[in-house]
Amino acid sequence: RKKFTLGMTVFMCLLGLPMITRGGIYVFQLMDFYAASGLSLLWCVFFQTIAICWVFGAKKFYLCIEEMIGYRVSMYWYVCWVFLAPAFMVFIFVFYFVRYSPITMGAYHYPAWGEVLGFAISLSSMLWVPGYAIYYLLSTKGSWSEVLRQGVTPVIKPRKEAVMAEEKARLTYQDVRDVELNIEGDLSDESFDSYDSKKCLGEDL
Repeated sequence: RKKFTLGMTVFMCLLGLPMITRGGIYVFQLMDFYAASGLSLLWCVFFQTIAICWVFGAKKFYLCIEEMIGYRVSMYWYVCWVFLAPAFMVFIFVFYFVRYSPITMGAYHYPAWGEVLGFAISLSSMLWVPGYAIYYLLSTKGSWSEVLRQGVTPVIKPRKEAVMAEEKARLTYQDVRDVELNIEGDLSDESFDSYDSKKCLGEDL
């Protein structure tokens, strides 16, 4: 882990060196326009929202938040997660291409290869989402419908420490605000396996 961290630190440092040269502001503008504040972040956040609210399930997510904070949040957030947020992100995504104009830096217009490089930077993080989906469909055994159903079915097993601490706190205090702050005692695998945690996973819906 230390070697990996050191390697990534050196690699990131080398990537940043061109930005402190005389023409570094042009490289920085290219990175900022196409990577840091552009299409790639919106793309990743959109699929995260779809995965949580439409694959895992917004109702389950709603119950998980109630489980963590101790009370139910307004249904306004539920509507935002399910409908408003994805709709706005799709609108912004389409509007980006409809109103797209080539990148400039003051009076300087970037050459065509600069724009190609910018889109390549964006695609370097965007392609992982559909790329892994295609890989999963091709590498998993079964029919397409079976693989798709298996791929969108969340497989979540809560940590045994959190589940046992929650059960102990319920028996002791009759109320739980933060299960992670109540982890005590010796927790065995047998006692964890015997406990059926349904609320947060939404199995009772």
